[in-house]
Amino acid sequence: MIIFDCDGVLVDTESISNRLLAEAITEAGRPMTMEESVRRYKGGRIKSLPPQIEAEFGIDLGPDFLDRFFAKQFAALERETEAIPGVRAVIDRLVADKRGFCVASQASVAKMKISLGRSDLWPLFEGRVFSADMVSRPKPAPDLFLHAAQSMGWPPTECTVIEDSTTGVRGAVAAGMRVIGFSRDTAEDELRAAGAHFVVPEMDDVAAILFG
Repeated sequence: MIIFDCDGVLVDTESISNRLLAEAITEAGRPMTMEESVRRYKGGRIKSLPPQIEAEFGIDLGPDFLDRFFAKQFAALERETEAIPGVRAVIDRLVADKRGFCVASQASVAKMKISLGRSDLWPLFEGRVFSADMVSRPKPAPDLFLHAAQSMGWPPTECTVIEDSTTGVRGAVAAGMRVIGFSRDTAEDELRAAGAHFVVPEMDDVAAILFG
């Protein structure tokens, strides 16, 4: 079975979310660029970030930060989300070959429904969508990957995970799964250091590994 991460693997959303996060942190008093936000927080879970950010920079994001952030994020994703180039062809091939696949993301199902819907991928994943909200520990713990595999009826050793963050790679390795590090927006050496078995920059390269 193939387990896709969502943001940065299925849909090109990392720049959208991190742009908004950088803007919010800047407004709270600590100037930050989108690029710095990506470096610091890519692969993390937005819901768990406010205490970390406030402690790190000595700023106050406000009690309603998450509500405000998610409202802006969902609106932006509705307008701007696009599928990662080449990913639709990979999924269509999996469907044609009758191979199992799903998505396992730190994001909420509501967010994935927007981003995958905007990129016309939701119909392919509906019923096989797994969120960190469904388990007690998010990535880099293995819980989400193990939950997805069990729910889909596959042993971990027969699962291949496609991940673009070191956090996700570590979680998949901890789950005992084969990992393809997708380096389109992440340094190859970081993904390798996290334990990825393969590291490739494009979906055509992912397809070559999956389909030989």
